[in-house]
Amino acid sequence: MKNLGIRQLLLTVAIGLGSLSTLMSAHGQTSMLVNDYPTSYVVEDGDTLWEIAGQFLQNPERWAEIWQPDEYLDNPDLIYPGDTLKLSILGGTPHVFVQRGDREVATVSPQIRVEALQSAIPAIPLESIENSFTRNQIISAAKFEAAPYIVGNVGDNLAISTGDEIFARGSFLIGTTSFELYRAGRTYYGEGLTKKRVFGLLSTTEDEVLGLEVEYLGFASIVENIAPDMKKLLVNNGTKEIRAGDRLLIREESSIDATIFPTEPSAEMSGQIVAFLGEETLASQLDTVVINLGSEDNLIIGNILSIQKEGARITDEIEREKMPFRERMRTLFDQDRLTIPGNDAGTLLVYKTFDRLSYAVILTSTEPTKLFNEVVSP
Repeated sequence: MKNLGIRQLLLTVAIGLGSLSTLMSAHGQTSMLVNDYPTSYVVEDGDTLWEIAGQFLQNPERWAEIWQPDEYLDNPDLIYPGDTLKLSILGGTPHVFVQRGDREVATVSPQIRVEALQSAIPAIPLESIENSFTRNQIISAAKFEAAPYIVGNVGDNLAISTGDEIFARGSFLIGTTSFELYRAGRTYYGEGLTKKRVFGLLSTTEDEVLGLEVEYLGFASIVENIAPDMKKLLVNNGTKEIRAGDRLLIREESSIDATIFPTEPSAEMSGQIVAFLGEETLASQLDTVVINLGSEDNLIIGNILSIQKEGARITDEIEREKMPFRERMRTLFDQDRLTIPGNDAGTLLVYKTFDRLSYAVILTSTEPTKLFNEVVSP
């Protein structure tokens, strides 16, 4: 009995020493924390890891000993503004856990989810293509003739440019103080072209005017009312030399958002490329072209059209072989030819529409684009 008592006493002492060691170890680990450590801390923009560690630890260099990354988060080893850091003491050892957002545990099962397709074609940042856009417009000749016009400039300088003051006459819309300056350019005629509209096939005649293209020269603002039909204006910006006779049109704000979401036309349509800007005979990627489709065809800004390569015309030699010799010779220089349909040669994005014509930029091109290439719904 006496020996048993001694063994129990030794065991009790051993257990006591072990507990004391554990308590001392736990106390040593918790003593690494600052006295007024927070139970949670929300990371703010501009925080550094050293500052965050200093919220909890007397020695911020020991951060790795208490940091517990969450492997289920993206970039689990990184800390972001808005993250909540929570301190817990587990088994006497401090641990810092991260909570990112309001995460809830939910039981899920496989299911089919249907979502509307917003755009079959990737969105296009406006800044990546807007330098290819033209500020020109296509209007009616009557609208151009009715617009106020420049009669002269203040001073003796012959050329009018940015910073000059000018006099203009005409009918000015009340309340309008800012105008764009334009000069008459090309007149677009039907020239016998045929184009398909949503309501059927429409053929234009040679003397039918589709529109007058006016060249953008800059913009100006009214600085003084001389008379009801006479204004003095300041040329705020001139991109080209301005002359007497150039017209003033009301300045319009762009209707294109910073991001363009290309769309297919609402109906099948077919037209042609009828002009390039300048004197070019061919066009390539990011060039602007004029097409003979417009708002009357239900074409809108952001519509995508496919450029069609002109189809080849071939002779059906198999059919000719069936003809008698005399008939083959008779049709040698006057025979029916088969037209093989062309294929896609590029893509257009419509960025400015008028009644019967539009401006479009070539987004993609596998070969140089030619005048009168067909453009169709993709």
